[in-house]
Amino acid sequence: MKLMFRNARHYNEEGSQVYNDADILEKIMEDRRRDLGPATDEDDTMSPKLKIRKNSINLKKSKYLSPLQQKLNELYEAVKNYTDKRGRRLSTIFLRLPSRAELPDYYIAIKKPVDMEKIKSHMLANKYQDVDALVEDFVLMFNNACTYNEPESLIYRDALLLHKVLLETRRDLEGGEDTHVPDVPRLIQELVRSLFVSVLGHQDDEGRCYSDSLAEIPAADPANSEKPLLNFEIIRKNVDRSRYRRLDVFQDHMFEVLEKARRLSRTDSEIFEDAVELQQFFIKIRDELCKNGEILMSPALSYTCKHLHSDVDKEKKEKLPKEYEEDRIKREEEKKEAEKREDPVVASWPVQRTYSQDCSFKDSMYHVGDCVYVEPSSSVSKWDQALKVQKQDVRLTKEQESRLPSHWLKSKGAHKTMADALWRLRDMMLRDTLNICQTYHL
Repeated sequence: MKLMFRNARHYNEEGSQVYNDADILEKIMEDRRRDLGPATDEDDTMSPKLKIRKNSINLKKSKYLSPLQQKLNELYEAVKNYTDKRGRRLSTIFLRLPSRAELPDYYIAIKKPVDMEKIKSHMLANKYQDVDALVEDFVLMFNNACTYNEPESLIYRDALLLHKVLLETRRDLEGGEDTHVPDVPRLIQELVRSLFVSVLGHQDDEGRCYSDSLAEIPAADPANSEKPLLNFEIIRKNVDRSRYRRLDVFQDHMFEVLEKARRLSRTDSEIFEDAVELQQFFIKIRDELCKNGEILMSPALSYTCKHLHSDVDKEKKEKLPKEYEEDRIKREEEKKEAEKREDPVVASWPVQRTYSQDCSFKDSMYHVGDCVYVEPSSSVSKWDQALKVQKQDVRLTKEQESRLPSHWLKSKGAHKTMADALWRLRDMMLRDTLNICQTYHL
């Protein structure tokens, strides 16, 4: 039951209905179990095979363990027992893989499946001749999880975090072994891997990974199509295949992705801010791992947070005027759209007129092609006379002007008198009448 609730939380986002229901049901189960009697060991969350193997491990603990076995066991237990701030054990989902019947497409996508149960069995059989061999299997397990699952999924984030725990624990276990000549290539590979995992797993106070917002950044650079494709997924594959032999080359690739994210985004966007945060965090972790040059000297160390802030300020100065202009144009367009919605007459001008093929007048039906005589209306001449008689040199008031549809006046205030405005109106009506007559040969 506990495993079911933990799986529900693993495969669903925090705050979702399934996640919250799992918490509630697990609490009800725990309350009921306390009512029934003392709590049992947490071994009920494991498979029967794992229970047997765990018992055998306990027996071996009573015997003498070699220094290598002690290191292997400490490394395994550090990964297995790691919990987050809420007390959630991240390794639960990695203890045992689902069967081929339960998840057949996983075994198609993943060529070398491995889980912690299999790793433990190899430890019991003494198949690991050194710590590197154990670390390789753990890294393979975490890479499988990242390959099969989406970057925004919880299991993807847990794999990155446990990967970081693995590397930090190994560094602590081997911290005192300085009697031999250091293996510089291996040291760089571990440093690059640890740095990459730390940056991609970097989270804010609410548990959101900053790298999530950069997942959709294109691998191709729109500004230069000749540049090689590059994004975090491509960098991850390079790290897994140990292709980075220099820290500065790895840093250049990471910075190129982050700078591309900033270049393609507005300065007030989440992507821009997350890219700055990740680059700043990269520099911080890089300096900690290299101990500011005491462990490893590299040209990469010459780029500091001071340079980053200077570059970001310069970029903002270049982009802000363009963004202000874009915002101004957008506001003007929104204002025009709002004015059109408020003034239905303007929004509907010009009117698309449709005319019928037939028409009737005084109980008579007329068709296209019929010859008719249209007698001039006497009202037009009376209106003409009325305008001449009533024409007064008086300016239009705002109230009078508001009564006339605005599209009748080319610009507000262009007609100084009421008579001028009405004359303009008459001209437009006569022109429309003439157009109708010409169109229908009246």
